[in-house]
Amino acid sequence: MNVPSPSQEFDASEFGSKRGFLPEVAPLDSFPSDAPPSFRRVDELATDLPEYLRRGDLRSSVRALDPPSAGAIEDCSRRELLRLYAVTGFLASAYVHRVGDENADSLPAGVAVPLYESASRLDRSPMLSYDAYVLHNWTLRDGSRGPSPDNLDTLLQFTSMRDERWFIAIHVAIEDSAGPAVSAVTDLLPALRDDDRAVIERRLGDIESSLAEIVGHLDRMPEQNEPAVFNSTFRQYLRPFEGVTYEGVSELDGPQSYRGASGAQTALFAALDSLLGIDHDDNPLLNHVRDLRDDIPPKHAEFIDAIDARPDVRSYVSSLGDDDLTTAYNDCLTQLLRFRERHTEIVKTFLAGDLDEFEGTGGTPYGHYLDELRDTTENHLL
Repeated sequence: MNVPSPSQEFDASEFGSKRGFLPEVAPLDSFPSDAPPSFRRVDELATDLPEYLRRGDLRSSVRALDPPSAGAIEDCSRRELLRLYAVTGFLASAYVHRVGDENADSLPAGVAVPLYESASRLDRSPMLSYDAYVLHNWTLRDGSRGPSPDNLDTLLQFTSMRDERWFIAIHVAIEDSAGPAVSAVTDLLPALRDDDRAVIERRLGDIESSLAEIVGHLDRMPEQNEPAVFNSTFRQYLRPFEGVTYEGVSELDGPQSYRGASGAQTALFAALDSLLGIDHDDNPLLNHVRDLRDDIPPKHAEFIDAIDARPDVRSYVSSLGDDDLTTAYNDCLTQLLRFRERHTEIVKTFLAGDLDEFEGTGGTPYGHYLDELRDTTENHLL
């Protein structure tokens, strides 16, 4: 098996060590003026999506779209492909799941074709996933400052509500704060091989700090995101597709079903669990998350695979009896445990508390499995 190294260089439009699994190159906010007319039209529709949904003419506007001319997508740069994938993904979910209407069971060719073609070239499913909804959906309000939730804006939304902007901004800030942790992996694995205890201790400290910052962002989720607003508005557009026909896409045989956008599609926590040697055994939620690897950008999935194929930190530390390394390792797990405790509280407040539901965004089941995830993490303390 040819396993890629986590230290390899990745396309900066999708992945880098500075911002973790966020693109280091800011996402494209629109197509250039010389882009094909069909690209500019879907761009305009997606940019003004909240207004089209409010007026009730989104579906008629999508039905009026023509698919791109032959060869137009072939000339796209990777950033343009990611933009096309994002805008058509938003339009597709808005068309199928428009709040107040029956779900649509077919998607017109003007959106279905460019969504399928761009997704295929990016090795994605033709469906709005976490990467388009979060990872490639941000811009900085003040370019001289970092991506804190207060300094982040979205490129696309289903609504014009601050709640949706905040929901996305918190996720983007979490991914950005994971940058030092993702970077630490590239040093930790060689250090484990070389028995370099100083590097291991230092980089575990970086992961701990990164996780502490992530918990701080998560704590802010309720500040500008009300559970009732979340559940009755934009969450509806993140639901899965079930039996949807993609008109004009001959490669897809009959109605298709795809998972919706979910935070479970981030590569971050799968990578950290693997690195830190946390074995969740047969937790059904983790089995579901493993299935979601089909929805994770391929380079992100390769990163996880590279960690999976190498010895983990816990096995190394537990074999030494080194008090400083054990403390550094436990400090990391304590922060990860804090995240999982807070995440469980927020999910239960937003879903179980408000809706008495036990399925998260994108169709991810959670029930009591989040509690098991937290307990397993705690049980791995040394």
